[in-house]
Amino acid sequence: MIVTLAGHVDHGKTSLVRALTGIDTDRLEQEKQRGLTIDLGFAYMDEGSIGFVDVPGHHKFIHNMVAGVAQNQYAMLVVAADDGPMPQTAEHLQILKLVGIEHGVVVMTKTDRVSSEQQNITKQRILELTAGTFLEEAELIRTSIDDDASIGTLRQHLRTTATGYDLAADERPFRLAIDRAFNVRGAGLVVTGTARSGNIGVDDSLFHFPSLREVRVRSIRTQDQDSASASQGDRCALNLAGLDLQDVKRGDWLDAQPPAVFNELSLELDVLSDFPRKLRHWTPVHIYHATQHTTGRMALLQDGALNPGERAIVDLICDTPLCAVHGDHLVIRDQSLDITLGGGRVIHAEQSAISRRRAAERIARISLFAAGSPTTSLAGLLRHGPVDIAHFAKVRHLTNKQVSDITSGLDAQTIQNKLCSNSYIDAQAKLALNAIEQHQQAHPTAPGLRENQVGSVDAGIRQSVLNGLVQQNKLANEGGYYKLPQHKAALPEQLASIWKRLQKELDQAQAPSSGDLAKAWRIPQARLEVDLKELTKRGLVVQVAAHRFYLPSQLQNIAGEVKRLASTKPFSVRDFRDSTGIGRNVAIEVLEYFDSRGFTRRQGNERIVLKDIL
Repeated sequence: MIVTLAGHVDHGKTSLVRALTGIDTDRLEQEKQRGLTIDLGFAYMDEGSIGFVDVPGHHKFIHNMVAGVAQNQYAMLVVAADDGPMPQTAEHLQILKLVGIEHGVVVMTKTDRVSSEQQNITKQRILELTAGTFLEEAELIRTSIDDDASIGTLRQHLRTTATGYDLAADERPFRLAIDRAFNVRGAGLVVTGTARSGNIGVDDSLFHFPSLREVRVRSIRTQDQDSASASQGDRCALNLAGLDLQDVKRGDWLDAQPPAVFNELSLELDVLSDFPRKLRHWTPVHIYHATQHTTGRMALLQDGALNPGERAIVDLICDTPLCAVHGDHLVIRDQSLDITLGGGRVIHAEQSAISRRRAAERIARISLFAAGSPTTSLAGLLRHGPVDIAHFAKVRHLTNKQVSDITSGLDAQTIQNKLCSNSYIDAQAKLALNAIEQHQQAHPTAPGLRENQVGSVDAGIRQSVLNGLVQQNKLANEGGYYKLPQHKAALPEQLASIWKRLQKELDQAQAPSSGDLAKAWRIPQARLEVDLKELTKRGLVVQVAAHRFYLPSQLQNIAGEVKRLASTKPFSVRDFRDSTGIGRNVAIEVLEYFDSRGFTRRQGNERIVLKDIL
């Protein structure tokens, strides 16, 4: 069990740890000279089964205090009997609540300095402070570092609590927020921090943020004891191979997967009831996440301001990216007032700037990201449309196996990297069929609709939906146009007249060029080619070269001759010319068209057939 001490400066937190463990957590010379804790201090008792994180009490070092607090720790709120609760006592209690701590004890120190009456006054003030918080029903223990019995009572309370202090299982990948890094002679780089999730063992690999380099775990100490592994909630010291001391600092992360890094976070924000003013859109803020800190802006997703004591979903636009994932707790402080304004749980994240931030559909999807387990959340999101499953896995910090297990139980399939429910795909298919049918009724001479013209269908999966309908013979694709299989587009009168003449002219192995036809018919070649290309769209002719068009039936006949030629050995242009009677220049055009379709392939001066049909 890891115990986080919190409270006002000079209320005896460090002395209390020293009395419990015999260890002085003020390790910095400046701390000893000034008599106050500046940075995090660590100590252990009972062979590491109980660890202590001593955080600074002075408001100037609030960023260091936040760095030492993790959601799965046990809180020890320290209040001096002579002073009673002070401003930092209240702020530390608020921060403990904001990061998600749910259990703890209240310790009244320096009881030897005041009367029993004063102790009772202080107790009453503590009860008023903790009312409505997770410490409302917590045990209050009175201590003095000169009274061994009182320290013994506190020590026994911690031991009893530790025996039943089990953390909920967390099967997500291992994550650790680094709070210290140093070199050990003969071992190399060691980093320390609290394991936020998962498990890690000796010789396992981790990824470091921000370098994104892969490192190997040489050895592990948890709760100041050698160990073969570390798990969620452990205070860890990891000896790493693959990084140097200059590459690591407080605020870095280690992750069993390549870290998910986000610039914009959606937060379920609780505004503190004693924050002195309304919270407005685009407020500049300090953002504290584990051992990371950045500045940024807060974007409101509602009209008007947020009042003190309100809860709402807001966006945080970070000046530097954070390794924050779903469920992580953040503490938010106002930049101008330099006080904590609130905090809460991350429910959604994006790596790039968000457009239409207040759109109702976006807010609804963000809320679904927050809903329950990953399975529940994903099922809800699928009812609203396709889900980028890779992004979902990053935000939820899931392994590939976890994603596979979740999706296997859903009536859904992946299309173009989007997970879609089958009911959604069916609905989109109906929209496509209706759009094409209505278009054909309104435009009987049109060949159909191109993919980008079927605007009623979700663009992200449109091509797959249309191609699926073709495979089911519910649609046909001719010349890039989607149409109902039975639909025969009527030709406009002028085009029908041209087509009647062209059928006869093109019904030969060596089709004439558009230039030859235009000369013979005494019409401009450009105008004739407009008609030829319109007939190409309708699948009546095939454009083989820039100025040469063929009937599909003639091309199939020629393809049959090519297959016969290639059945015994590769063939040359001359072989093809002699076999079909087509002139050399036209023969080259036809063969190059076959090459472009993947029907044939050129090998030097010869060709082979790659597939059975053209």
